[in-house]
Amino acid sequence: MKYIISLITLLLFSLFTTASALHLPDDSAAVTVFYGRMQQKVVWLSPGRKPVLQQLRFFLKQAPFLGLEENDYQSQFIYSMAEDTLRTLPDTDAVAADRRITAEAIRFFCDVAYGPVNSAAVRYNGLAGLPDKRPEMARLLADCLLTDSFSFFLQHIEPEAAAYAAVKKTLTYFYTALSDSGFAETPVVSLKADTANIALIKRLGQLGFGDSIEAGRLQESIIKAQEKFNVLSDGVLRSGFLRALNVPFVSRIRELKVALNHIRWLYSYRPYTSVVVNIPSTGLQLFQDNKPVLYSRVITGKKSTPTPTLASRITEVVLYPYWMVPHRIATRELLPRIKLDRSYLEDNQFEILDKKGRIVNAADINWQSLSAGNFPYVIRQNTGCDNSLGIVKLNFYSPFTVYLHDTPGKNLFMLKQRFFSHGCIRVEEAASLARLLLDEANAQTMDSLIKSGPQADQKPVVLPVKIPALVFVLYNTTWPDNMGEVRFYEDVYNRY
Repeated sequence: MKYIISLITLLLFSLFTTASALHLPDDSAAVTVFYGRMQQKVVWLSPGRKPVLQQLRFFLKQAPFLGLEENDYQSQFIYSMAEDTLRTLPDTDAVAADRRITAEAIRFFCDVAYGPVNSAAVRYNGLAGLPDKRPEMARLLADCLLTDSFSFFLQHIEPEAAAYAAVKKTLTYFYTALSDSGFAETPVVSLKADTANIALIKRLGQLGFGDSIEAGRLQESIIKAQEKFNVLSDGVLRSGFLRALNVPFVSRIRELKVALNHIRWLYSYRPYTSVVVNIPSTGLQLFQDNKPVLYSRVITGKKSTPTPTLASRITEVVLYPYWMVPHRIATRELLPRIKLDRSYLEDNQFEILDKKGRIVNAADINWQSLSAGNFPYVIRQNTGCDNSLGIVKLNFYSPFTVYLHDTPGKNLFMLKQRFFSHGCIRVEEAASLARLLLDEANAQTMDSLIKSGPQADQKPVVLPVKIPALVFVLYNTTWPDNMGEVRFYEDVYNRY
């Protein structure tokens, strides 16, 4: 029997080490730091250390509630090592197994603190890569073990962001509800808002809105749920609300996990000044010293012209910007209007430039001969309050030619669903956002220029930001609102 157990152990170890070799980048530097602080001693598999290994097993079992996957960290091997019957290894193998347990533990704790690699899932990342966090995590882990405070380690390294705590709490709620033996998904199909709608009553209870129902206040529960799903909160059942109610809990859990890891990734860039836009919630927040200092409603891209996800740096504020109309918009939307009525150009303050940037007389152009494949011009809208970019534009590099900007169409910000742009992000509080990114002198210059209004033949005024602020444009169908409440949003781009 002892021979069989030893054989099983060695087989598990072989499988474990093979998988580890393919797992992620080399962990040797972090492992070296760890054992240097531990004086090269076997840590997890040494006599008397079973409680520590079992504590690690307990932490790994929390992975789903942390938005992580338990099996990503060779959990079965570690669990087997935590059992007395499977821990009889030759000394050499014990040292190697101990080191691999250490590598997986460091990787797990790094993911808890900073999120898995590439967790942000942005199409373009123009930020310099973060330094390797594993050696520092190895030091923290070793120090914690040396001071016998390992049971508090997980709590110590988790992000302190309020958004993280809110999303994690919601994730725990959904997991707990799903694990209930009596839980069952029952589709809500009736639009009747009364107690005879049993499926509705059951679903509201599963979502945590049952207290009001029990007190005879069904409509109050419906309104709370409508607020949770960012739909018109008037207590009336509509098809869009039913669609949100009927999204399976496993799908909600997946959304929450993505959001939790995005928040970790953002938190790892502290204490930089950061502008965070979440597309589905059409909201923007500015963080300074890791605290939210400004919230603004935004308008993002239509389903046909989606706003891309990205990470970049805001480098400058442009007052009274030109709008250089993208070729696609110029030929597909503006050109047909110009062909019908040449005065459209003058009425909307458009100028025509050749490929060298020289102004061309529009009357000299044979517009009827032009098409998407034959358009050797650039259309530029002049500065002013009626400019499509408004009076403020915030520039950052991306390969998508998108930016944050003001807009003259303020009325659209009053709508709950704000997906109207060609991909750029219209910001309701664009001027306030710009002001917070400028130094005092440039902020005063900006205020003066806005107060005086655009002058005749006004040219754009470029003001550098005081410190390049990071900008993140993310796609999360669950996200905390400006009050910190976790809400669910329509998957307008069908990403989930």
